[in-house]
Amino acid sequence: MSFFFIIVIVISAFTTRTFSSTPTKEPSKPLLGFSTSSLGFEHTFIRPVLSSIRQLPEVEAAIDQFPSISTVDNLKRASDVFASFDKGGREHLAVQAMLAECQQRLALYEEAVTTIEKLRHSSITSENKVAPPTYFEENTILALAKIKWTMGDFHESEKLCEEIISTYNDLEETFSSTNLHIASAMTGKALSQLLKMNSLDDAYSVRDFFRVSIKFLERHLPLGNTLPQAAVLSNGGLAEAIYKIYLEETNDVSVPISPALRFLFQGLQKTAVSESSSNIQIIAASRALEASIQSNLAWGVLNYEKEKSDRLSKASDYAKKSLEFYDAESIIGKEHLSWVLSVVASCYHQADSAVTAEGLFKSAINKKNIPPGTLTSLQLRDAYHGYSNLCKQWDNRDKDAQQLKEEAEIIESKLPPNWHGKSGIHGSLWFWTPGEFS
Repeated sequence: MSFFFIIVIVISAFTTRTFSSTPTKEPSKPLLGFSTSSLGFEHTFIRPVLSSIRQLPEVEAAIDQFPSISTVDNLKRASDVFASFDKGGREHLAVQAMLAECQQRLALYEEAVTTIEKLRHSSITSENKVAPPTYFEENTILALAKIKWTMGDFHESEKLCEEIISTYNDLEETFSSTNLHIASAMTGKALSQLLKMNSLDDAYSVRDFFRVSIKFLERHLPLGNTLPQAAVLSNGGLAEAIYKIYLEETNDVSVPISPALRFLFQGLQKTAVSESSSNIQIIAASRALEASIQSNLAWGVLNYEKEKSDRLSKASDYAKKSLEFYDAESIIGKEHLSWVLSVVASCYHQADSAVTAEGLFKSAINKKNIPPGTLTSLQLRDAYHGYSNLCKQWDNRDKDAQQLKEEAEIIESKLPPNWHGKSGIHGSLWFWTPGEFS
């Protein structure tokens, strides 16, 4: 198709502004697929002009193949087309936002940062009189903070989050954006502090930042659903577990797992939504959160409640419930499937069902099922370690154990430097943004 013909199509779309008023059937999956690595741009940037931008063949092809390198190429061409006659317009910003989402999910982090910076520049320099999407500044700041955090630039991520937190007057309980923007920024700050932890003083204070976001959402309840509360409670539980691991490894002290499990269980109680009245994104987020929390409860009980006689059956029950969310019709993708399979495999390993455990570990390290990214790589690395430990206990499997260990070390070496040495449980942390619960 010629460039001229594409321009004609797009100009026609702008001139007529024909948006279908016919109710459409709720899609079976979120437009761009569900992912906890999402930047939350779909709801605010993309959906309001979706019918318009889809009239460009490159955009339709990009959505069909999302996320992929061909999607990146198609969206770059589409961005050039929209910029050629309406730079900074809603359609141009939507395509740039979709491009950033794609790059983020392909772990092209530097490229995603560049795209968001271009998106922000497009809006600032636009001659278009249409106002940018609501909370444009806050949404793009949080997206940048999330990418920087995933890249291991924890200092810059925290600095960006502080830009939003600084608008919150805690004495008068007022803020210029929304409760979810403040809570998301508080979450980002807490996560950045957690990942920077390298001293006993850090360890003692780092959990406080998570409690701040939990208490904030208790005072400023989210509308529509309780998923943001589930997310902050889940992160709070994981922070408690990471605190426990850090103290035990560095100070040779015993720290109970009960605070971590308590936060996780409280988060689990907040994951339910009405599936009859919720959109597909909310349903997917609900299921993803429940699957994650169930698997982490299983991990905690299995590894840190060894004095309890029922720990294996309890952990297995949690793990089974988590795995059920990843059936053939799953709407939450396979982002954390490696972790869930590893936890289930570990249950079988500790139940002395080595053959079943091996089959599950083999599935857990199947790289074709695992999207790229920092957090998924952490969990994949731990799956290799778990499989290696299983092989060590078998006769004549030392060579296999060593090969698996070396694979884990290769994955570790490819992580961003500031993520080296982080445990697999870090992979369940969620730097969520408001658009992910819309």
